[in-house]
Amino acid sequence: MTTSQTDRVAAARLAWAALKLTRAGRHPVGVERLAATVGVAPLEARRLVELIGFTLHRDLVSTGPAPRGAHHRLAPAEGTLGAGPDGTVDMFLLAIATGERVHAAATCPVTGTRIRIDLTAHGIVQADPTSAVVAAVDLGFGLEHVDAVACAGQPFFASASAAASWLVAHPGGRVYQVAAYLAQAHRLVAALETRPKFVL
Repeated sequence: MTTSQTDRVAAARLAWAALKLTRAGRHPVGVERLAATVGVAPLEARRLVELIGFTLHRDLVSTGPAPRGAHHRLAPAEGTLGAGPDGTVDMFLLAIATGERVHAAATCPVTGTRIRIDLTAHGIVQADPTSAVVAAVDLGFGLEHVDAVACAGQPFFASASAAASWLVAHPGGRVYQVAAYLAQAHRLVAALETRPKFVL
């Protein structure tokens, strides 16, 4: 089954709103509130929830019991949320959505270097090594001024040179320094929070 460009954009907006409103899956949100936030009819919100694969129980939408990867916490600092050891980068959106400090630990798939990232919505608290980069793919949303889209499963590498083979294998992919990717995540969020000019 193929998904139209319109559906992908609407689903991305709805997924972001659900992440934010549920505080990263901690509390379900009413489908009507979610629909109003995204600017779609409740029936369309229900369809998009099913398309994304979120849980809809009666009129409540749940993104899951915990943020993706949170069950793989690797000794996050006190007061932080954890992200997966595979280096999933939805941690950037998680920090923006919740306003909380987020911690991730990963291993560079090329060099074996251990990578540790701590960030808030406003900045990078720690990036070790400082040369660490995030690899990102363009998912084809076509959102204005957004070069790449944060998505689970995009890896961290110890450096841009370590990511060279990933770039060859992912035409159109890009690598970002960690702080630059946080700025990119903010641009993505701004695009996702823009109300559509029409109701889908």
